[in-house]
Amino acid sequence: MTDQIRNVSILGATGTIGLNTLDVIERHPDRFRAFALSANDNFERMAELVIRHRPQYAVMACETAAQRLADRLPVDVVSDTEILTGVRGLEEIAAHAAVDAVMAGIVGAAGLMPTLAAARAGKRVMLANKEALVMSGRLFMDIVRENGAELLPIDSEHNAIFQCMPAGYEEGLVSQGVEKILLTASGGPFRCMKEEALAKVTPEQACAHPNWVMGRKISVDSASMMNKGLEVIEACWLFNTSSDVIQVVVHPQSIIHSMVS
Repeated sequence: MTDQIRNVSILGATGTIGLNTLDVIERHPDRFRAFALSANDNFERMAELVIRHRPQYAVMACETAAQRLADRLPVDVVSDTEILTGVRGLEEIAAHAAVDAVMAGIVGAAGLMPTLAAARAGKRVMLANKEALVMSGRLFMDIVRENGAELLPIDSEHNAIFQCMPAGYEEGLVSQGVEKILLTASGGPFRCMKEEALAKVTPEQACAHPNWVMGRKISVDSASMMNKGLEVIEACWLFNTSSDVIQVVVHPQSIIHSMVS
């Protein structure tokens, strides 16, 4: 293990994943530095993070949000942190030569291009945005391999599977003694609801997950079980296998997130 401080770019710094990543960085200042942060349009929260962590770069989705961020920053912070915008700014902080690792935490399709840029630059990609891999599949995995990038799944289910996998699993699970991957699902807030009642559910009910506090999109995806479908696709690409090897088990207590047998 090197003693050098690792520079981390956080795509989606104001979300749950981003804030948790910053918490880890702050607890280990001798090992990590928040090199660059990005956010969509939450310039108020972003200003707090920039003032606290003093990154070299801050990226906002548009010029308006970037200007509002700049207006909220003290003069000394503005001089230390360069503010970028849009997809080009995201790709720049993902592929920057000084960056060692990229936390890919932008929700949905918006995270695809900067995550691919990080992989092309051979970075350690900490993947919390499953949609990027679901959308690009083989293209994403080929870019990772061709450029010597390191792909680490961050979602609890896939990270647990990753830690359980034997060496050489990339060459085929069966040859390494793996018979089945199990993904658990809580069933969400509507698991016990009668079918006729589902037509009247509200967004607030869909976001009231029985076990977890999450963002609105992933909460709705969880309530509809769409999120578990995306996780199955993600697992197929991450672990070089087919959906026949993956079994989804409804486990309302959410004590076990995944298993390998």
